Amino acid sequence: MFGIGVYTFYNYVFSEPTKVINIASEFIGQSDEFKYLFTEDLEGWSNKVVEIKGTITGIYDNGVLLDENIYCQFDQNTDLSSIVVNKEVVIKGKVVGFDELLMEIKLNQCIIIQ
Repeated sequence: MFGIGVYTFYNYVFSEPTKVINIASEFIGQSDEFKYLFTEDLEGWSNKVVEIKGTITGIYDNGVLLDENIYCQFDQNTDLSSIVVNKEVVIKGKVVGFDELLMEIKLNQCIIIQ
């Protein structure tokens, strides 16, 4: 009996986290609409998965800037060579917060849906 408890606890603690692609989105829509909803309730969006449609306005080493205010960070293995500025995309990611210095909403674990 004790062995089963230890095994269950071990599997729970060391299990792989659920990937963003497998989590239902709390928001699906345009970046402008999300920016408005986000500013109304900053804390309420923390760790929520969202799908945002917008235009890429900047490309960085591990991420892109969507409509000048939403920074989307990808995994290190993600190939960003096909991404170009001014291309409209749909990105799914987890909200991690707001950078007051840069005035950007931050998403991580991002994937490109289309």
